[in-house]
Order: sequence, then structure tokens, then C-alpha cells
Amino acid sequence: MLSSDQKNSIQFAYSRFLEARQLRARHGQKLMIATVARCIAGVKTDAEGYRTAGAHVCAVEAGTGTGKTVAYALAAIPLAQQLEKTLVISTATVALQEQIVMKDLPELLKHAELDFTFALAKGRGRYACLYKLDFQLAMGQGGGMQSSLALYPDEHDTLLDANTLQSFQGFLDALSTGKWDGDRDNWPKAIPDQDWRRLSTDHTQCTGRRCAYISQCPFFRARENLQSADVIVANHDLVLADLALGGGTILSAPENTIYIFDEGHHLPDKALQHFATHSRIQGSSRWLQTSSKQITSVAQMLPTISSVQTAIKKWPKIAQTLEQQLQHTVPLIEQIFSAQPFDPRAKKEAREKIYRFANGTVPERLFDLAPTLADSWRAAGDALRNLSTALEELLDNRSVDVAKEVVEQAYTAVGSLWQRCTQGEALWRIYAQKDAEGASPTARWLTLHDSNNTVDIEVCASPVLPVLALRAHIWDRCFAAIITSATLTALGKFERLRLRTGLPEGSDCVIVPSPFNHAQAAQLVVPIFAVEGNNAEAHTASVLDFLANDVHLHEATLVLFSSRKQMRDVHEGVSGEFRAAVLLQDDYSKQQLLQKHRERVDEKQPSVIFGLASFAEGVDLPGDYLRHVVIAKIPFAVPDDPVEQTLSEWIETQGGDAFMQISVADASLRLIQAAGRLLRTETDTGRISILDRRLVTKRYGRALLEGMPPYQQVLN
Repeated sequence: MLSSDQKNSIQFAYSRFLEARQLRARHGQKLMIATVARCIAGVKTDAEGYRTAGAHVCAVEAGTGTGKTVAYALAAIPLAQQLEKTLVISTATVALQEQIVMKDLPELLKHAELDFTFALAKGRGRYACLYKLDFQLAMGQGGGMQSSLALYPDEHDTLLDANTLQSFQGFLDALSTGKWDGDRDNWPKAIPDQDWRRLSTDHTQCTGRRCAYISQCPFFRARENLQSADVIVANHDLVLADLALGGGTILSAPENTIYIFDEGHHLPDKALQHFATHSRIQGSSRWLQTSSKQITSVAQMLPTISSVQTAIKKWPKIAQTLEQQLQHTVPLIEQIFSAQPFDPRAKKEAREKIYRFANGTVPERLFDLAPTLADSWRAAGDALRNLSTALEELLDNRSVDVAKEVVEQAYTAVGSLWQRCTQGEALWRIYAQKDAEGASPTARWLTLHDSNNTVDIEVCASPVLPVLALRAHIWDRCFAAIITSATLTALGKFERLRLRTGLPEGSDCVIVPSPFNHAQAAQLVVPIFAVEGNNAEAHTASVLDFLANDVHLHEATLVLFSSRKQMRDVHEGVSGEFRAAVLLQDDYSKQQLLQKHRERVDEKQPSVIFGLASFAEGVDLPGDYLRHVVIAKIPFAVPDDPVEQTLSEWIETQGGDAFMQISVADASLRLIQAAGRLLRTETDTGRISILDRRLVTKRYGRALLEGMPPYQQVLN
């Protein structure tokens, strides 16, 4: 139950914050504070007074302007401290993460009279590994034994040139003088991915406390700050990665954690990406052939200690057996593709294909092969794990006459190989299993790739819903969890969120009122001459006509397209004067484009942004920076994603309507987000034009309109 002391501490902090900032209390913000507090304290009880199952989880939709960060932080921080739990705030974007760390939490510390500590959490891969940096510089032009092997033919492990070596020396100098903390995001210039791969590591390659650089390690220094922090600001990917490792590896253990998932509408997709797996047949075969050479290099560097050499000697035979088994799958997979024959001489675009197994069910012959492949990948992984363990023991054994850096090089190389074996086993284990009857299936499909004139087939798998994973890792284990976003509902309901996240029964889903007067601030218009969006040529012509006659260049405008092709076609079709005012997404980075747009508006120059889906979210252009949002068509997803197709099949077999539950619900969420670019403050005004007649002519179009915020609708 929420005690009087707990209520008083939250109310006092809120009052002090409002007074110091000279703000008025917002009804929606107060409701959100109360909802979050009840969830954490477990106020929701059954008739006998026991905490209701699932009451420790809730979802809160709070529109732009509610001040949701302040609301959930003011409720959660005092309660987390009193309950001796760690508060983990997780976001989907770097922009919000930085806002919370650099603005929101410091303001609460200053104005709400709360006393708490906070830290920013990032994964190991965001920090430079000092061992790898020093090794690369010592090796000079050589990639070194520790470099990861190219898994696919389009991966290249090129030698370091003089400029790269100079950059690496600059990294080391900055670390040594304290001018850089080793965080990739804090380096003043962008670091190319191919360079960063040489300098970053993961948990399978890191020697941890055995590393000679442990006391100066950027990752472990950052991790030390997390141990004592009351509030940790992370991202969804890091939270999911930590939970997949058992929880408590980087962040606090789930049982001692209160999670707040801001931008929570991204959580299901992030979870799907995290639990998906894939592997290429020919690429893996080549990698296995080459790995024996790398293991042989390890053997030559190490002393003749039985545990090490025994593990090394087993590897060539294991790798050869697995490579042969992979080759046995090639004729079978080619037969699967035989219904869609392809010409190896055709252009790359014509050769890339996807073959999806209906309902996630693979053919019997492939199903029968899968357990053998999974077991062989496991045997390979076991051999490398044994070798890794032997190398750990060697690092701890100071009586052995071998340089520590030599063993560390071997450990890093073996860790990289081991990780790939683990991924291979996970994939084929999924292909060796049948989905539980009635449960949501796993999508399984094959993708044909052409790279460097080499044809390869990628075997892929992904759950269609991350429900089981989220339940097992978060909902069933955490002390409390809150999902929040400005857009959690679709078609005015939480069904989409519940379907995709598996929120436990008994969890509250609440919409708190927005402070915006949508009806007075904005018009939502569907022009009378709008064309249905699925009539491609006529629709593009109607968009061009609308831009020429109904977009005023003195009004800052954002035009959102569902396809790059249409965006390009419209850009080519507008007049020269109009085109001069356009800032095209493909021509700039997102931040560069938004900055140019603001500069134009400040200078009273016309400015029209042409953007795709990434500009329908996370774009904040208040006041005169945006007065008109044009949405070209209903943002339906392209219907070729194998995961979504398998999900739709399953919903239909369960008696549901996949089009309404998936396609229309997803479009509703995207449409609300896109329209939401217009009103960013309580004083903003403008109009939203949607150039798709299906909103008026189709039943689902009416449902989409009913699910929108209460703008003044003008339907011609």
C-alpha cells in the first residue's frame, strides 16, 4: 500500500518542483504520478487485500506536453529509494537518453529537493577496449591473430593504413591524458564502424579481472558508477541484452529493479530484433574451414599444457564434421527454392529472394537435419568453451612460462569463435523444434544473397511476438515495470500493446489527458480531390497538385512519404521554385536537415522538409518551425516482412482479423505519431493534411480517423 509518508514525499517534491520552475500543475501529469506510484507501491489489491497479480506492471499513454519524464521520475525516485530498489529508465533513442541525463534529472535534483544519484549505462560495445587498442598499435600494419575472421565474403579484414594508425594513437593519447573516457559517443568525430570493430569487445572476448588493463578499462570504470547509482538511464537494447545474460550482469538484478520503459511502443520491436537469429550456409562453411588455421595459430603460441592442447586438438575434426553437415543442407535448400528458380547470372536485385515457411513450419527433411546441426554447433561451442576455460586457468597460473599478453590474444580470438558457435546452435535448435500448439509461432525463412558474385543462403528465425521472452525476463521477475509513451494505443485501444508485449493480466493500462486543446489548435483535413493511396500514379499526381496549390511556402511544412520512390518522384515533379525550398531527407543527416530548416525559418525563408518514416517520430519543431504536416498516404507497412506475414497467418487461424489487428492497428500508431509532429507545445497551431481518400471511403479509414487525437476534422 502507498503509505502516508510515501504520498507526502512525492507531493512535496512535486510542489517544490512546480514552485521553483514557476509552473502550473497539469491534470494529466498528476494522474500519471498517481498511476506510477500505485503500480510501484502495489496499491491495487483483491477483495482479501492481497496485491493483484500483474499489478506491478502498468502502461501509461501520456501525450506530448504532459511532462511524463517529470511525472514518472517524481513518483518513482522517492519510492525506489525507500524500497531500496534501483530505478532503471530505459529509452529507445539516444536523443531522449541524453535529454533525461543532461536536462530532466539535473532539473529534478536542483528544483524538487530530491537527493539521488544517477548514471548513464551503455553496453560494452560502446567503449574502447584498451587491450585491443594497444595490440593494434603494437602490431602496426598487421591485423593480428586476435582479429575476428570474416564470416561472410562481403566482410573484409583489411590492414591498417597510416591514417587509421594515427587515429588509434590519438585515441590512446586522449585516454592517457584523461581527455577521453573511451565512450565512442563522446569522441568529437564519428568513428568508422570498421575501425571501431577492431577496438571494441564483448563478454565472450573480455578477460575481465584478469586483464592487465582492468584498472584503466573505460567499460569497467563506467560500470563502477552504476553500482552505487539510485537511477540508471539505459536503452531498450542494453536492458534486453542484460536480461538475456541472466540479469544483473551490467544492470541491477530484475528482482531489485523498477523499470520504466519510455518510448515504450518500441519495446516489442526491439525485443523481436534481440531474439531473432540467422546464419549463412556457405559463409559459415568458409568460416569453419578458416577457423582451424586460427586455432592452429593459437596452439603455436601456447605451451604444451594438456588442458589447452587437448582442447585445441579436438577442433579441426569438429569443424570439418560440421562443415560437411552444412554442405549436406545445400541441395535440400536449393530444392526449396526450385519453385522460384533464379539465374545466377542475373543482376543482384533480381537474385535476392526470400522463401518463407508457411506458419513457420519447415519441411520434414530440413526438420530432421536440424537437430544434428544444432548438436554439432553445440559440440563446436563446447570445445571452444573448454579451450576458453583452459586459457582462463592459464591466465591465473603464474608459474607457467608464457607471456600473459600471448594468452590474452588467444582468449580474445577463441571468445569470438565461441560466440559464433553459440549463435549457430541457437538458430538450428529453433529449426529442430515445433511450436507449441495454440501458441504464437516462430517465423522461419530463407534469404538468398548475392555478395561479391557469390550466392549464399541465409537461414533465419524470429518469434513473431516477444511475449514469452518479455514475460520470462521482465514481467515475471521485475519488482515493478512501467511502459510509457505518447503513443501506446492504436485505434483508441491498448489491444495492440497487450498482444505484442504480453502484459500480465491485472496490469493497468491508462490514458492520461493531454494539456493540448487539439480541436482549437489544429485541423485535420482530407482534401476532396485526394486519391486512394493504393492507386500509385494517380496518387502521386494528386500529391503534386496539392503541393502546388495548397502548401504555402511561407509556412514551414513537413511532407511525410511512405516510400522513397514516391518521395523522389514528387521531388522531381514539383516546380523549380518549390524544389528550391525543399530539404530532402536523402541529402542530409537528420540533424543537419533539421538545423538547416530552423535556420531558414529564422531567416524568414521558405522551407519544406521531404521525409520518410524516421521523420514521423522524434522530430521536435515547435511554433513557427512547423505549421503544416502533410501525410502522403496511410502508413501501411510493406507486406513482405516474413515475421509479420507469419503473425498474420497465425491470427487468422485463431479466428482473428489480421488486417485490422495488425496492418490497420500498426498504421494507426504510425499515423498518430506522424500527425503528432505538429503540436509540440500548448501554444502551437497549424493543420494536418492527409492525402489518402481511403480514410473516407473505407471502413478501416473511418476507424483510423476515430483513433486520432480530437483535432477538428475537415472531411471533404
